[in-house]
Amino acid sequence: MKELYDGIGRGYSTKRCTDPKIYAQIAAKLQGAGSILNIGAGSGSYEPENIPLIALEPSQVMINQRPEASHPAVCGRADSLPFPDNAFTHAMTVLSMHHWQNRDRAFEEIQRVTQQRFTAVTWMPDLAPFWLTDDYFPEILDYDRQHFPLIDEIKQYFTQLTVNPLLIPHDCRDGFLGCFWQRPEAYLQPAVRACISTFTKIKYLDSGLKRLRAELLSGAWSAKYSALLSKTEVDLGYRILVADF
Repeated sequence: MKELYDGIGRGYSTKRCTDPKIYAQIAAKLQGAGSILNIGAGSGSYEPENIPLIALEPSQVMINQRPEASHPAVCGRADSLPFPDNAFTHAMTVLSMHHWQNRDRAFEEIQRVTQQRFTAVTWMPDLAPFWLTDDYFPEILDYDRQHFPLIDEIKQYFTQLTVNPLLIPHDCRDGFLGCFWQRPEAYLQPAVRACISTFTKIKYLDSGLKRLRAELLSGAWSAKYSALLSKTEVDLGYRILVADF
């Protein structure tokens, strides 16, 4: 089966990489892990170096971009984990749950192979405003509302669940949707948009891009969002979920 990232993932490792401030927020939730399964691991961002870890990734294109010295990777899907029961103390995933074809089955599989904790980074677009989707690309907001899991869905499988904001730094080195909240000109670059999966899913980009380009040139964007220019980090609705077993 051809995977989504077999097509859009080429060159992904050049635009999507570990941001140290975001890594610190995730790593704090993985302290004490004896072994980790990283589900939807992509090209290897946010994987702790000093803890035994196996990366699970459905796209061979993504696996091929992992650094030579990175943790071992297995080609596989979240809803059919090729590991025995209780194989890991911890499981993690970073911005991949909205791609899982059968989330119910995936959550059951995570419980099966994990002994202690599941840590997930996800986006909940209605929890905080984001100018990009609110004002320029509402179709992204509509699409992601339908595809990212809600807290109530996750709580059906993980009752001991805590939810914390994932704060996005102004100089974020990664390239997911919210990273350029203080650098709007980045969204005008096709290479940046190509590494953000939601941009590949929506049909009508031209009007939003035209409006954003015009408002950057006129100064209207800076006038509307001047309060953002002095911030060093913001809450855009990204969350770190921690489920303890």
